[in-house]
Parts: sequence; C-alpha cells; structure tokens
Amino acid sequence: MQLTCTEIRAETHDVNTYLFESDQPIDFIPGQFLPLQVEIDGQSHSRCYSLASIPGDNRYALTIKRVSGGLVSNHLADNAKVGDRFDTLAAGGEFHYQFAQEGKLLMLSAGCGITPVYSMLRARLLADPEADIIFVHSARTPADRIFPEQLEQLARDHANLKLCWVVSKGAESGQHDGILDARMLLSLATDIRDRTILMCGPQGYMEAAHQWFDALGVDASRVFHEAFAPISGDNGPESASDSAGYTLAVGDKSVAIDGSQTVLEALEAGGLPIFAACRAGVCGSCKCKGEGTKLERSAVGPLTPQELEEGYFLACASKVTGDMQVTLP
Repeated sequence: MQLTCTEIRAETHDVNTYLFESDQPIDFIPGQFLPLQVEIDGQSHSRCYSLASIPGDNRYALTIKRVSGGLVSNHLADNAKVGDRFDTLAAGGEFHYQFAQEGKLLMLSAGCGITPVYSMLRARLLADPEADIIFVHSARTPADRIFPEQLEQLARDHANLKLCWVVSKGAESGQHDGILDARMLLSLATDIRDRTILMCGPQGYMEAAHQWFDALGVDASRVFHEAFAPISGDNGPESASDSAGYTLAVGDKSVAIDGSQTVLEALEAGGLPIFAACRAGVCGSCKCKGEGTKLERSAVGPLTPQELEEGYFLACASKVTGDMQVTLP
C-alpha cells in the first residue's frame, strides 16, 4: 500500500500529525498502528506509528513525536512535506478497540501515547454515546497537550465523558497541577477497581502506572497497555556474557550470535529474512519461537503468558544464553 501526505498539522513544538490518502483502503481497528516505510539516504527504514483515525475518516492520521536521536521521527519532522509518498504494510497491534467496546473505561495517556487511546475513545463514543469514560492525559505544560480542542469538544458533547488534564508545569485553570500518582488517580477515578483501564505512554510512565494499580488493588486482568519503549521484563536467572558465542539454527541454515547481539541483529547479519517494524519490543512483528530457558527477554510486547510459556519471543528484544533452534514467523 502507498500513502500520499496531504497535510501536516503541528500539534505541539515537537509533535506533528501527518494526514494521508491511500491508494487502497486500509483495514484497521482503532488503536492499531501502521508500519511506515521511510527512505533515508537510500536506505529503507520501518517504524510503527499509531493511527489517530477511526474507520470511516476520509484520511489516515499518524501523530508522531520528534524523539532525541530518533532517525525516522527527526527525518519526518525536518523533511516531510505535502505530496510525499510512503509505503506501508497492513495495520497491526494487539492494543485496540477490542478492549474498549463495553463497560466503564479509564483511559490514561502521556505525551504522544495519547494517539491510540484517542482513537479508541472516538470509536467508543461513536458506537455508544452514553459510555461512562474517564480520560486522563498527562503533559509537561499546557502547550504540550495533544488534541486539546478535539477532546474538549468531545467532553462538551458527551456529559458522560470526564476529561482530566494533568500538567506538571504551569497548569492553568481547570487543569490538575503536578505529576500523576496513585493518590491523584484515585481522586479522579474513585471507582477505578470497577473500570477497564487502557493506557499508553513512555516507559517511565507505564512502569509507574503499574505500581499505582498494585497500590490501589486494581485487578491486573482489567489493565491493557501499549508502551512506546520496552517495559522492563524478567530476564530469568541466566545472563549472557557479551563474549559468549552461540549458534541459531533456522531450518537448514545456521547463524552465529554473541552475547551482545539480539536475535534480530544476528538473523539480519546472517542474511535471514525477518520483518521487524518497531524494533523496540512493542509491536510484535518479529515474533519467533525458540526455547524459553535459553532466552533473555527485555520486553515481551503483545505476547500472551501462554505464548511465553510455549517459547515465543520478540527477536528485537531477546538475547540467548545457548545454542537454539529458532522458528521464524
């Protein structure tokens, strides 16, 4: 599929929304992402960006934050223009409207993590205008809020939507001053244990949120999330030495891997075909199967507990502690 940029909107000083038309309809669920292919200096780079759109919109919107050292996000911010064309693969991601379509919701976001949550909010209110929703967004300053006008209009149109802005610096009237914590969260959602929680944001925010939920007695099965960087995982009892050398067997081929490489890096260096979109342990596009006892996982993304038990892992976020047979997707 090919996207053509038709408009670029500045959301904040470091966040833009890029609007696209597609040469063919894109099937997606609110909350999912598109793997955007961007050519830089003759090389193609793939990154996953969440859609701010919902099905039925006349254009596809990707809201992208400039990241310090981010090759693709900075290239887009500095060089993208109306008329540019980009290839994309099918939409993906397991954090989507499936979890938002019924019951009372608490939707949490920080920074550009608002994008998939905003898409799911729009979809739920379109399907159920009376849905009981609390939406809490954290931003550094009032000017760093994303989609403020759109969200405030939704709140005016739906009395059942409680919109809360948490601003850590320079909060204005009607905004909550400070950094979100368990106490503030409970004051905003006193019935938090009765709500399904959907959240997305930077790594530190997500790790803190899980601590709040534990402190407030929230059932973990009611919490669904997507992070823009890997959340720390259980690496198991073994630790691979950077100098250790092992072999990955893939079908009738084998490649070398040392303790400093991820499985993805070793497979790519060995010329084996594997697709990886986000390369950050989030999207799950590089899911492989191996031996769980020989893996160090720094992130598990959308993998389920059953998949982990069966030996599935993310190649971009896993290292090995021994020779291993690998089954590619």
